[in-house]
Amino acid sequence: MIDYEIRNILAKEAKEYIIEYHYSHGCHRAPSPCYGLFEEENLIGVLMFATPCSENVRASIFGKEFVNQVMELHRLHILDITPRNTESWFISRCLDLLLVDKPQIKCVVSFSDPTAGHQGTIYQATNAKYYGCSGKATFYIDQDNRLRHPRQCGKNISKAEALQLGWKQTKRDGKYRYLWIIGNNKADRYYWLNKVKVKLLDYPKE
Repeated sequence: MIDYEIRNILAKEAKEYIIEYHYSHGCHRAPSPCYGLFEEENLIGVLMFATPCSENVRASIFGKEFVNQVMELHRLHILDITPRNTESWFISRCLDLLLVDKPQIKCVVSFSDPTAGHQGTIYQATNAKYYGCSGKATFYIDQDNRLRHPRQCGKNISKAEALQLGWKQTKRDGKYRYLWIIGNNKADRYYWLNKVKVKLLDYPKE
């Protein structure tokens, strides 16, 4: 990994990369912070953090009074030109950078989509905690073949509204849910780990 560099990048650059390379071809409208993985001056990977679409997701971790301490690892993609373990290395370094850029954040959640063939193996490699599977849901595919969440800009999109937009329904399996407790030291991480309200489980198996 010594030839790679991680840099803060603008949301516009991160979104353009994700729309081109990520299987969803879409992302949160205001991700922040965003980190780029560079080989010399070539952008070969992006990790973006964002506020989760649902406040219930954030509240489920520590409780409603601590929603501002929770963020989502929203999108991750690295080109298939990197050696094994690059993704887990990239995630770990970005979590360290998040502590600097957003010191109030104590938990990062992320979701792995089995419908797209993702079980969260990379998250497991970074010692993320697993807390179960969400229910099945209806998403949408827009005219540009982008996967659209049923909640957009803080508003639930009805089936009728989606039809008017020209979006098609797509059924998705429940997503695997992971979290990382982050902090400046072991005592800080232990304190917040003890505040976790969701039940932590063994990793799902193939």
